[in-house]
Amino acid sequence: MDNENNDSVGGILFRPITGSILAVSAGLSFFFLCMILPLVGPAGSKVEHALKNKVAFLGVLLVTLLLAALASYSKLMQRKVVDGSLPHYSLGLCVVCILTLCILLMNGFSI
Repeated sequence: MDNENNDSVGGILFRPITGSILAVSAGLSFFFLCMILPLVGPAGSKVEHALKNKVAFLGVLLVTLLLAALASYSKLMQRKVVDGSLPHYSLGLCVVCILTLCILLMNGFSI
């Protein structure tokens, strides 16, 4: 990519360091998501503020999914420029977040 594209927003997203930072941020966000999982578990779903717990968990889940998707997109676009490996970690985290979202929407954690 030339210098003109590196100054734009798309150029920043396609840099290798950006993909790595997004991947690490997605991993840390997923770690935090796992720590707050009891909010939507059996104990957290039987309290009067269960809806607030679910909304908070959903917010963190969506942030994690967004970070993982951006990391995957950044690394896949970087892969087109420089022949690199497939971002297995970021793509796997996207799949896990989507599965978690499906389970959450079907109230599977509150069993």
